[in-house]
Amino acid sequence: MSETTSDTADMSTTTVTTEDPTPFGWLNTADHKRVGRLFIVTSLMMLALGVLLDALVRLDLTDDADHVLLDGSSFAQVFAWSRESLVLLFLIPIFLGVAMYIVPLQVGATNLAFPRAATASFWTWLVSGGVLIGAYLGNGGPYGGWSDGVDLHLLALGGLVLALLMGAINVATTILTHRSRGMFLDRSSPFAWSMLVTASMLVVSLPVLFGQLAILYVDHRYGRVFLGGNGGIWERIDWIYEAPQLFIYTVPVLGIVAEVVLGSLRKKVFEPLAMYFTIGLVGLFGFGAWANFSITNEGTDLADGFEGIVLVGMYGGATVGILGLLALIGFAAFQSRKNLPKPTAALLAAFGAGQLMLLAAIYGLVGAGVDWLEIVGRGNDGNPYLRDTTWVTGQQSVLIYGAAFLGIVSALHWWAPKIWGRSLDNMMGMLSFLLVAVGATLATVGPAIAGAFAETPDFVYADANATSLYSDWVDASSGPGMAWLGLIGILVAGAGMIVLKVNLLISIVLKKGTEADANPWNGIAPEWMLDSPPALGPLSELRDLDSGMPLLDAALEAEDVDEEVTV
Repeated sequence: MSETTSDTADMSTTTVTTEDPTPFGWLNTADHKRVGRLFIVTSLMMLALGVLLDALVRLDLTDDADHVLLDGSSFAQVFAWSRESLVLLFLIPIFLGVAMYIVPLQVGATNLAFPRAATASFWTWLVSGGVLIGAYLGNGGPYGGWSDGVDLHLLALGGLVLALLMGAINVATTILTHRSRGMFLDRSSPFAWSMLVTASMLVVSLPVLFGQLAILYVDHRYGRVFLGGNGGIWERIDWIYEAPQLFIYTVPVLGIVAEVVLGSLRKKVFEPLAMYFTIGLVGLFGFGAWANFSITNEGTDLADGFEGIVLVGMYGGATVGILGLLALIGFAAFQSRKNLPKPTAALLAAFGAGQLMLLAAIYGLVGAGVDWLEIVGRGNDGNPYLRDTTWVTGQQSVLIYGAAFLGIVSALHWWAPKIWGRSLDNMMGMLSFLLVAVGATLATVGPAIAGAFAETPDFVYADANATSLYSDWVDASSGPGMAWLGLIGILVAGAGMIVLKVNLLISIVLKKGTEADANPWNGIAPEWMLDSPPALGPLSELRDLDSGMPLLDAALEAEDVDEEVTV
């Protein structure tokens, strides 16, 4: 039996379980630090599956007349599987994992709001992910030939959604209710704030997906009145894997950018409220649950025109938010231009991630604007909408393979000393940054050109066999060539993440990395006031926090005292 202790200093009545230090303790842990590590490591392993599946899809797009390795139905299944793997098995859980570890340390909480629910969210996510993989291997999933496998796929997706929803609620509740008594939201760390934005938007969007999955499951298993089979499943849930919804999942990248750059500069932005506002703006304009018009079968010119106008507005709002945040951080860097920090892998990756987030927003704004003009002209030129071509794939690439990958590289290099007690190798980090940056560029440019100029289709929902590229629609002179460019790009970006994993293996598992002291970066956030890594179990050292940058505040106060003494 585990002993429990009550943290009387905490504002809540949450009890914290004494941790079992043995390997068995990982199975029933109630420590946010262990759960965070579980999510981080496992989602990095899941990433390999998503990249491999996406590579198969892009390989098939290199032939303008037929498939290369797959046929019509298997192409459709691999297409859906790749998106689900990249988003539900990697993108959302890895940022939740970082948040579960770091956020309680940043807000002065002794643990997450619901420690057992955090553990349950991980194991539910892991088991559901395994069931999802099994469903696809058994010829299930959208367009699958095994009816029970299609049902199993829907159940697995439901389990994944519930698991991630539990994690999001846990993070949001911790930030809202378990902050140190003196800390207000507008004085919290940038990363904690960005995770509150993401978690809040997940809480309002994931239930929409869960409701759709419930309807689809009942219809497919018992009636097939609504769908008429499994061919209509994907077009009713694909919004969760596309922009603008993708911006919600990548808002933590903006928090990482602000955290790493300002921490390296040891500088605040001149108007903190503006920083919080711009990050929140990106999350607000990333809400994409409204965009699933296919369920109500809307497709008139008026409805499509309205959708185009709203999309332009949403991408425009996200662009303003990202540009505003980068301007604030850039001005802080300009003020520190005489004392700039030494470039590190974490800093360079953060800089690159911020630029790619801005590129993604502008990219989406251009595509939405072109589609809206096409709608206004009623498509007289016969061109397909950009959202039906690989232009969409390009936007997914710049957000996932670009901004998200670089955000993870930056976060793990920055917080590895705090998470594992050892620093990652900086030169290998530089290599990861270079490979991801180059790969993401190629993975974005290839599909963008193929979609805009060769009209290469992204996916055709009505018929799985129609997802192959036909020479009467595709400009064979440029489409396949650009598809090769996209394929090479994701392989190069994937290689960058392999370097990151090797770095973790050598530095952390084999213990070749430099042992870290409490504050190896001379950082300014609360977590750098603790040992690296903090001890298992509840921590009460940060209960008197009143700022997300206490070390910087202390340094500034000391400077003021020195000036007064000198005068």
